[in-house]
Amino acid sequence: MAHVTVRYEMYLPGGHHRQPRNTSALLDLAPAAGADVPNPGSYTPPFFPQLPYTLGGGSGLAQLLFWSVTDGVNGEVLPPAALTQTVGAMPLQIGAWYFPISGPGVVGDGGSAIIDDAFSAALGGFIDDTFVDVTSDPSLTNNANVVGIVPTDSAEVLQAKLNVVSTPEPFSQWIMNSSIMPVGNNVLNVPEGTDGIAVAIYQKPKTLTPRIPYEAMYNPWWWIETHGGLVPPGPGPQWLTAIAPLFALARAAAGMSRQLHIETLELALKQLSNVSSAVKTEIKTLQKSK
Repeated sequence: MAHVTVRYEMYLPGGHHRQPRNTSALLDLAPAAGADVPNPGSYTPPFFPQLPYTLGGGSGLAQLLFWSVTDGVNGEVLPPAALTQTVGAMPLQIGAWYFPISGPGVVGDGGSAIIDDAFSAALGGFIDDTFVDVTSDPSLTNNANVVGIVPTDSAEVLQAKLNVVSTPEPFSQWIMNSSIMPVGNNVLNVPEGTDGIAVAIYQKPKTLTPRIPYEAMYNPWWWIETHGGLVPPGPGPQWLTAIAPLFALARAAAGMSRQLHIETLELALKQLSNVSSAVKTEIKTLQKSK
């Protein structure tokens, strides 16, 4: 069993809240949720696109920006939609992160501005690093990193650093006002008059495991029927010598790009199918010679 804990936190804009970070920069919006989940299993946290809050005698509404899921070592940031999370042996911390869209705490005191901050998926929280350059107006860079506010009386361009000190995770993507920006693009164009929040996400890239076709796993003749052969099947030691290239292909695939890795493994699977064909031919030949 692994325990899953879910918390619902609102990011509170405030003066000088990044370096050093204001300890009261977060507000609990709802009681923590969670459960003990069998391994393997899954958990669906209660989903609230918006939640009400009270602050300083006033009330307002907060909107979900994104989810974060971490086991303390590896983490992931997910879009603000209903979520079902796979659970293994490790306890998980799931965070639902909100930002005020009305009421006390909303950015701006007569002028438009955007909050900027950085978030570590593995740590499951905001980080204090100097992480951004305001390339459209470098005079705003220090304020963006220390206070965490960029005025938007004119359009601005934020460029996140690809790496920061507090986490080994590289930059992944920007999230601005619940909009998930493309992975890998560290430049964010902020239109004139924009209010809200822009968060630079630092997260390890997702690794994709090549998938072998279903037919290939259960029918070794599939590759011969659909792709032809690399080595013509035959009796005797031919199938034994045909095994050797499999080891070379496996070693070579490890250092290749993802697409070449997949294609090389497919090539190895073709070779393995032909070895299987050759072995079957030799068995038939031996059976006939009885």
